[in-house]
Amino acid sequence: MTRWLTVRLEDAVLIVVSGAGLGLFVAPLVLGARFPQAVALFSGLVAVCALVVLGVALQTHHLSTRLLAILAGLVAVDATLRLVIVVGVLGFSPIFFLIIAGGFVMGPSFGFASGAMTLLLSAVLTAGLGPWLPYQMLAAAWVGMGSGYLGRVSRRSSSRLGIALLCCYGAVAGLAYGLLLDLWEWPLLLAPASSPLSWVPGLGISELVRRFGGFYLSTSLVYDAFRAAGNAILIALLGPAVITALDRFRRRFLVNWMVSGPSLEQATGKISRDVGTPA
Repeated sequence: MTRWLTVRLEDAVLIVVSGAGLGLFVAPLVLGARFPQAVALFSGLVAVCALVVLGVALQTHHLSTRLLAILAGLVAVDATLRLVIVVGVLGFSPIFFLIIAGGFVMGPSFGFASGAMTLLLSAVLTAGLGPWLPYQMLAAAWVGMGSGYLGRVSRRSSSRLGIALLCCYGAVAGLAYGLLLDLWEWPLLLAPASSPLSWVPGLGISELVRRFGGFYLSTSLVYDAFRAAGNAILIALLGPAVITALDRFRRRFLVNWMVSGPSLEQATGKISRDVGTPA
């Protein structure tokens, strides 16, 4: 029962944080260019949310302080990869591989924080600070979080089936990441009514979906397909080895020491006899 409550607490925090983040993506669809682009504020809030999620995971014993050191190492390596290969081949970037693999093994909270912090650190290193940053952080955080839930369902399996599922997830996540960023950018990119595919204030849901679908298919699908394919290929090639190594760290660093009641009684009795006093 206690374990069930701790899992639900972690899930509840992630749902609340994700709901607030989703509002950040939807607001431009309602307000357009009137929606403020407070880069420092929004990026700071996403980073704070990542720290809150990690704090809850620590308190519920889904993570340990040693695993936080693993998280810091993965974020540093991933951000360095983006420094070397800022964009990659069209939409492909290697940074999503470690976000997905880390979340798959360590859980949704780890994955959420890994995605958000990786994009924040890489933006600092590459001078990529701009209005897109908080949205990139959120989208990458959701990629890692979703991988964590997949790992929970599949029991972090590195079998052929488990890797195949993770490859499929990596491909879908690559497309979803690009779609989310386009969702934010679309109302700000084209002047209202300047094109049959542009955002217009007051559009109905069906017309909004039709226009955005046409915009995405004509401008971003091919670009995002390279990201999706790159994710799947990297997971297929490197996934088994990296997941096995990360799972070894997880089992080694996430240990809850417990002493049963009878052991305590026996230890007390033994000490009493040794010192020659009544038990």
